[in-house]
Amino acid sequence: MQKQEFKTEKMSADILIIGGGIAGLTAAVAAKEKNPDVDILIVEKQTAGYSGKANKGGGVLQYFDLEKVTPEMFNEYHAFTIGGFLANQNLLKKYVAMNNEMLDRLERWGVNVPKNRIPTGPLTYMVGLDLDITIKMRKKAESLGVRFLDKTTISDLLTNDGKIAGAVGYSILDGTFYVFEGKTVILCTGSQNYRIGSMWSNGRGDGFHAAYRAGAQMRNPEFGNFAQFFRVNSNRECVFCENVLYDAYGQNLTKNFRRFPEPDITSSAVAEWYNQVSAGRGPIYVHPHESELTDNETMMFYAWERPYGLKFWQTDFEKDLTVDKEVNGGYEVVPGFVGEQSPVKVDESMETTIDGMFAAGDVCYDGSCAPGAVPAPPGRNRGSGILNAVFAGIVSGEEAAVKAAAVPQQPIDEAMVAEMKEAAYAPLFREEGYEAVEVVDKVQDIMCPMENSVYMSQHRIDICLRKLEKVKEMLPKLKAEDFHYLVACHEAEAMVFSAEMHFRAANMRKESRGWFLREDYPQMDNSNWLKWIVVENDNGEMKFSTEDVPIDDYPVKPPPFNG
Repeated sequence: MQKQEFKTEKMSADILIIGGGIAGLTAAVAAKEKNPDVDILIVEKQTAGYSGKANKGGGVLQYFDLEKVTPEMFNEYHAFTIGGFLANQNLLKKYVAMNNEMLDRLERWGVNVPKNRIPTGPLTYMVGLDLDITIKMRKKAESLGVRFLDKTTISDLLTNDGKIAGAVGYSILDGTFYVFEGKTVILCTGSQNYRIGSMWSNGRGDGFHAAYRAGAQMRNPEFGNFAQFFRVNSNRECVFCENVLYDAYGQNLTKNFRRFPEPDITSSAVAEWYNQVSAGRGPIYVHPHESELTDNETMMFYAWERPYGLKFWQTDFEKDLTVDKEVNGGYEVVPGFVGEQSPVKVDESMETTIDGMFAAGDVCYDGSCAPGAVPAPPGRNRGSGILNAVFAGIVSGEEAAVKAAAVPQQPIDEAMVAEMKEAAYAPLFREEGYEAVEVVDKVQDIMCPMENSVYMSQHRIDICLRKLEKVKEMLPKLKAEDFHYLVACHEAEAMVFSAEMHFRAANMRKESRGWFLREDYPQMDNSNWLKWIVVENDNGEMKFSTEDVPIDDYPVKPPPFNG
């Protein structure tokens, strides 16, 4: 494309929300309920109400029976069984305590919350929601006066003296460049999922890449390495199949890595698959009829009244039946990489390290430290994805509403805007170079192998970092033929950034804890690594440091020994 000038439009709001999935919609509604006079604009890359992950998967949220389970009980269970003592226990306690309030609010906002609850662990249940949840939330937000701008991507965030001032972006339909003023900003752009699994493929990491460039700190990026088992023939996600894994010789493998039922898949299940296949005992099979959790695959269709999503689920299931092949009572499975990196650092009010900018949902799940040593949802807690987004959306929305009423609009640096505009469109005007898909393919080749991303070692981490350095050399030469491919270029840059953060943080953490697993450091090391890893932009270079978990201030403490 020949170089040209695109028109610029300016828009203002008291609260600018970036991302129109469940977190962004919840934040908008919560802010409006806190302060009906606050002016809110949601900017969404696709279409708010149809974007995000809440309307693309199993549609379940986590439930706690607060008459039987106290937040303190779950904190203790979580520390020992799930989070490896890295959780922010204050935030986790607040999350559990708000459970009934969150369900009540969803119902008040028009979402059908069934009363039938299915146990997922000794202290937790899940509730099935229909996949129109975000459509109903958008309607609620619109009824309260929230404004929307769809098909517009945010390319950069604007700051002034460490305070948020707004953002810039462009229409993916006609290229119009937008300058958004915002007294406060709530970032709700989701996690990094490396464009692999279809349900998760919208998590592109470009939101927190923009936050990093603007000066926001990241935290716990090494836990963005979630993987799930999938059936080989149909590519069907095989939830809970780690309970009944067998090798090619009919030997039960689950007993090798699991002593008791756990709430979800662990990294040790992936490591077992890798070690058995490496030893020549593959393929690996799931025997679904040996476990109540895997025996009835259609249970999730009818356990709750969910007419909106039922046709999709039935069609998808029937398609899989035509290609899945049962062998000796089971189906061959392999682990597939999902990612779920969610590193924006926030405090207990969901405010980032940029004054006036908040974050909610999968963009900051691990950055909040609430889940401990696990990736973003499902992160060992089925249904915690939607519920965490609602929780963080409520907290951030209410806090932003209060702050927006008390602070002035920060001035916008026009020279900075001009630089950002030129940089945003640069790939459009390159005649030669690389297409985004070429970068994406190379990063996927680095991240996807289980021995690279889940069952890690120093040798393999070093190799991955060297390969990434070669991929980084391609970024200044990315080219795009239209605005959709332009978005893809920025997403490819974010993918390289995310992968580098992952491997460099993984290189630092010399232990195994929660979902994080090092083959060369197989033990949990509470003496040296009861820490969170923090990443920040230091003049264009990644600067890494550690932050001690304030375990002395928390009620649940690890045993006085390692391992």
